[in-house]
Amino acid sequence: MLRRGIGIDIGTTQTTICSAEDGILLREPTVAAVDVDTDEVLEAGEPAIRMVQESPDKLRLCWPVWDPVVKCAGILAVMLRIFFRRALGRTLLRPQVMVAIPCDLTEAQINAVEDAVLAAGASRVHLLEAPLCAALGAGFDFSSPVGQLLVHMGASRTEVAMIFIGDMVTHSSIETGGNQIDSAIIRYMRARHKLYIGKRTAEQIKIRIGVVSEGGEEKKLDVKGRYVDTRVPRVVTLSSREMVCAMKEPLVAILDAVVSVVEQTGDDMRADIAKSGLVLTGGGVLSGMDQFFADVLGLRSRVAANAETAAAEGAAIALCRLGK
Repeated sequence: MLRRGIGIDIGTTQTTICSAEDGILLREPTVAAVDVDTDEVLEAGEPAIRMVQESPDKLRLCWPVWDPVVKCAGILAVMLRIFFRRALGRTLLRPQVMVAIPCDLTEAQINAVEDAVLAAGASRVHLLEAPLCAALGAGFDFSSPVGQLLVHMGASRTEVAMIFIGDMVTHSSIETGGNQIDSAIIRYMRARHKLYIGKRTAEQIKIRIGVVSEGGEEKKLDVKGRYVDTRVPRVVTLSSREMVCAMKEPLVAILDAVVSVVEQTGDDMRADIAKSGLVLTGGGVLSGMDQFFADVLGLRSRVAANAETAAAEGAAIALCRLGK
């Protein structure tokens, strides 16, 4: 039996493991159930969430990526070991792993990730920037001498890259993603409707009516929260058009990052972008975001068919090409 090779995207909220031969092997929340007394990791992913719900006094949830990755490296290693076993089954052959990583990790964070993946059971670890992985997964032709623009949006950061012959010519990484959009919705609800809602409610609003483009079908949603002044439960009806205003601040930050990368790009590559447009990947991409960029920037834009898993799929492809 040949040694397995896998690509992995360890996202802030979601981890995806993929192989070039078998496709997606695992997609689970990036979370571990930890004993509050011993700090022992007992479970990972969806089972961890259920376990903590059943014993909230004895267990806690730990989301170890990315900011506290150095101090949570031990928890990350055990979590990944559970994921590897779940994805690959029990095997004596340790897999080779390509990890999609953010562009702006510190050296300490990079070392912590490498150590954690090795401790989880990998025989060898390779690292590649997430925009390059996502571009490969989305079908970019790395042999073509044409500039290609990619926006990779996750839960906690968005990375924009101009890619030319398999390399990032210019790129920008900002700490704005799906989580920051949730926070913007929470702030908007307090300011506009005097209603306090939690993160889970904000995320559901984003998913169900968080349409970025003002065009298209108008959606409405009844949202329950607590009135700020009296703490009495209250229901308000929101519209997708209203959500465009609620999410404006993080959307403008992402737009500024795209404009920055385009402005740093030479005339020839800007001409390439004018023809090919931009591609959106990542689990944080919202409905209508392609139309939003098309309207504001005048660029043809599309969301990759495999946007949520493109980085992991691309990491698996990169690992295969590394061995040739």
